[in-house]
Amino acid sequence: MNISTKTEYAVRALAELAVNSVNKPVSINEICKNQNLPMKYIEQLFRKLKQNGLVKSIHGAKGGYQLALKISVISLKDIMEAVDENYVAPFCNGNTEEHVHCIGLPCGFKELWDEINEHTENYFDSIKLNQIVARL
Repeated sequence: MNISTKTEYAVRALAELAVNSVNKPVSINEICKNQNLPMKYIEQLFRKLKQNGLVKSIHGAKGGYQLALKISVISLKDIMEAVDENYVAPFCNGNTEEHVHCIGLPCGFKELWDEINEHTENYFDSIKLNQIVARL
C-alpha cells in the first residue's frame, strides 16, 4: 500500500501547524516554507481539511490556520479521509464488469481484502497527530 502525496503533505503540514500554532495562527506560506511544500497544493488541501473540521482559519493581518481539534484526537485516518477520497482503495467489489479478471461473487478473496481494509483503517485510526509530532 502506498501513502499518497496528498496524505503525506497534509500530515507534514498539520504536524507543522501542531508545533507552531499553539499561541498564534500560522500562515500557509510559513508552513510551506518550513516544510518545503508547494503552496498552491497545500492551499487546496487546507480547504479540504477545513471542510472536514480539522483546521480553522483566522482572518486578518496576523491570521492563518490553527488546529480545530486537539492533536490527541486527530487521527491519521481523519487526515486521509479529509484529503484523499480513495485512501484505502478496495481490492475487489465483486463487479466483473469493472474488474476484467474478477470471477464474481461469492468469492473468498473479497472477504480477505475487506478484512485487510478493515485492519488497515483501524490501524490508521489508532495513530494520532500527537504521536506523529512526538516522532519529529
